[in-house]
Amino acid sequence: MKKLLNLIMVFFGLVVENSKFIVLPDGITNDYRAEVAITSAYVGEVADVLFRLLKSGNQAVEKGSVYVEPGVQKALYMPRFNASADQLQNREEDPSTGSDSFVYDERALTPLDAMFFDIVNPRSFESVWRPFQPTGPLVDRVDNPTMQAAIIDETAQSVGTQIGKLIWQGDTTLVDPSPLRFFDGFIKILTADGAINPAPQGAITQANVLSIMASTEAAVPSEVWEDPNFVFHMNTTDYRLYLAAARALDFKGIGIEDAGSGVYAGKTIRFYTGMAKDNIIGAKSTAGRDSNLWAGVDVIGDDANVKIARYRPESERFIVKLLFKYGVQVGNPTECVLYLPA
Repeated sequence: MKKLLNLIMVFFGLVVENSKFIVLPDGITNDYRAEVAITSAYVGEVADVLFRLLKSGNQAVEKGSVYVEPGVQKALYMPRFNASADQLQNREEDPSTGSDSFVYDERALTPLDAMFFDIVNPRSFESVWRPFQPTGPLVDRVDNPTMQAAIIDETAQSVGTQIGKLIWQGDTTLVDPSPLRFFDGFIKILTADGAINPAPQGAITQANVLSIMASTEAAVPSEVWEDPNFVFHMNTTDYRLYLAAARALDFKGIGIEDAGSGVYAGKTIRFYTGMAKDNIIGAKSTAGRDSNLWAGVDVIGDDANVKIARYRPESERFIVKLLFKYGVQVGNPTECVLYLPA
């Protein structure tokens, strides 16, 4: 009878071990407690503030550089309609030949799935200080409210920071374990789809950053040059090199005098820790539908909607899960500038 019971339990993904049922899903080892990496003196006094490493989050969206379209479960097609320039003809009494000037096409914005998943046992925190220890009876022990709030916030910030890199640097040709494999970012899209490329001058340094900024600004198409929402996007380290180069100048002419306020030649500079070093993107960038930089999601907020639930009714462990779809697209790549180092 017990042998038959074992076979039934294995069929349903369970095993019988020492008269206890232990869940064994893919990738999870047969242990009772998923330990958190704990380093604690656990002696003396402790501050009641939980210090955490700062994460940059999804800066592109937070700074209003990208429009986010919700409700995209499969794909969003961005229709474009254009009449070609210089299509005037000589007058004819009975014209019969059209100029074929109208063009309709579409660009697809396809969000792809990504997930955060981890397992936490509240009892892992029994060996740390009382303000952070779990609460409740052993059979129903849960995380201390302070720790649970930290788990939720850290998860959301970690995911947001990774999305902040993917928006610019994502590349679906990369494979596991690359953190940039989940969807194509703006750099890859613009490289493939006809953005204007200034002449490469190598990696950005304090010695050449002003020359690179000048050539990038000179490459901006005249049609969008006067648009007040045309923005230069660059890596934070590169922006700091730009500030250092501007401070070092003996004479600060037009385009440089506003460097400290994040402006070059009258155009806003926005900087991001998640932007690829040595790359600069120039594009019309707003948080509205007139932006040239778009993102698509299934539900706004999914990338910060952290679920914590007991793994099974009888388990001591809790899952931490976040599931979302995300993707980006450029409306008109030919109205963008992309500086590449080579």
